[in-house]
Amino acid sequence: MEPGQCLMRQAEEMNALFWIESGWAMRHRNLANGRRQILNLLLPGDICDLQGLIHTRADHSVTAMTPVMLCEVDAGRFLDLLHNDGQLAASLLWSVVQEEGILREHIVRIGRRSARIRLAHLLLELVRRQALGGGPSDGLIEIALTREVMADCLGLTPVHISRTLSELRRDGLVTLEPQGRLRISDIDALARHADYDTRYLHLARPDHVLDRAGGAQA
Repeated sequence: MEPGQCLMRQAEEMNALFWIESGWAMRHRNLANGRRQILNLLLPGDICDLQGLIHTRADHSVTAMTPVMLCEVDAGRFLDLLHNDGQLAASLLWSVVQEEGILREHIVRIGRRSARIRLAHLLLELVRRQALGGGPSDGLIEIALTREVMADCLGLTPVHISRTLSELRRDGLVTLEPQGRLRISDIDALARHADYDTRYLHLARPDHVLDRAGGAQA
């Protein structure tokens, strides 16, 4: 799939399951007034949607942010696999629990945190999740996030995002890399500043600086 291509469209009937082999996508709702709320960013290893297992209509859209390679499985075949493979079923359950944790954290993030802490939390979460999927673990966000994408994730305006990023850069917490990618310059310092705790990611084998700092547990 190419950047900007819709992997799944709001109100479409779902009869298959997708997960991301490579690339990033966004799960979002489009409002009648043309505005967009990004519900989650989807990274390698993430399932695009389990709604395909119950043959319903999608209540949101999924759009590729970068070139994306997908794996598609027929819903009936996948249910048969779950029935016959306990390890696969347990892995899927963990994935569902983690996504619920991410969505709960997202509600708290946009409902109760300042713009600065919202942005810090989002960047720290993406650094940890991309490392879990085999991406960089040194603080570099592996794709260039536009101000518009960050704003639609956090319920802010692109201007507010630019202003907040400038504050974090002046404080030496983030830097701008080539191709517009962001790097968290000091993961420990930003995690302390944002009171970031990775426990909501439910990591079974914590092995990242954020897990040690935030007390991650299975």
